[in-house]
Amino acid sequence: MTIQFREPVLLTGAGFTHNFGGFLADQMWARIFNHELVQSRPLLVNLLKDNFDFESAYNEVMDGASYTAEDQAAISQAVTSAYDQLDTAVRNYWGPRSSSTAYPSVSWQGFSRLLEHFASNQQSRGYIFTLNQDLFVERWYSEERKLIRTPGMKPLAWNPRQRYLTSDDYLQAPSNPTEVQEGASNLLYYVKLHGSMNWRSSNGQGLMVIGGNKPAQIHCEPLLRWYFEIFKQVFSRPNRRLLVIGYGFRDSHINTVIAQAVREHNLKLYVVSPRRPRDFRGALLDDGDEDKKMLWKALAGYWDWELKDVCPEQQSYFAEEIRRAIFQE
Repeated sequence: MTIQFREPVLLTGAGFTHNFGGFLADQMWARIFNHELVQSRPLLVNLLKDNFDFESAYNEVMDGASYTAEDQAAISQAVTSAYDQLDTAVRNYWGPRSSSTAYPSVSWQGFSRLLEHFASNQQSRGYIFTLNQDLFVERWYSEERKLIRTPGMKPLAWNPRQRYLTSDDYLQAPSNPTEVQEGASNLLYYVKLHGSMNWRSSNGQGLMVIGGNKPAQIHCEPLLRWYFEIFKQVFSRPNRRLLVIGYGFRDSHINTVIAQAVREHNLKLYVVSPRRPRDFRGALLDDGDEDKKMLWKALAGYWDWELKDVCPEQQSYFAEEIRRAIFQE
């Protein structure tokens, strides 16, 4: 049976979780640079001073002959620590707060409504794709109804919210992931294209795509290879309406799939970003990349807002405007 996909699709990046206490790339760099093991390795200190892209710095250390096993262990532990700090930030976002602490600007109800708009219906499957490896969505989305599904992984039997992760929360990726047919019409399929901080690969290693040559890293892991095929399948259908939140269009393998959908299947692009529109245009077009030019051509809606404007306690005008554009209701 051929699976039908809903035309509206959501894609999120690091800027999405930043709305909920998550870290952007520069903040991740600082936490890695400050780690005591990195500071004890002069080569790593000098590398990071010259390279503020923590992912490429990590890749250089792990793949480069100039670095020792001790250097590799140090930066690996620093990256793990940075993600642990990220998880601490997001797990406390909606937690109990003292009377002196301002409550967060984005409401839990508004956040849940935003995601639920993309859930499956009786005719078609609904997808959210993410490049994030944090656990914000798993911690906070739909505890009561458990609508979320992560393809190929066992359905979440936990909703940790604020508690620390335990060994039971680290999941092994299957070596031969398979499609599971489910009858619920309101399920939301959440696909983590670059892995997750609580996943282990089919050979027992950490499962996060970090650094250079991401397509090769994806290809080496059956689950992520399958995810990327799902990503391409969804965007090989006509008339996708893609809402992007928090992704800076820096991953060429992602951009190529979207640009091809623009060229061949009439994809329309919608973006929520606090950047001024002219700055967003410059970021896409300044390097002359043909795929990015196609993305700018496909832009059908741009909202220079933060999620606090889109997801307040009460339904907002901004959220309604986006809903009408994406879902054409």
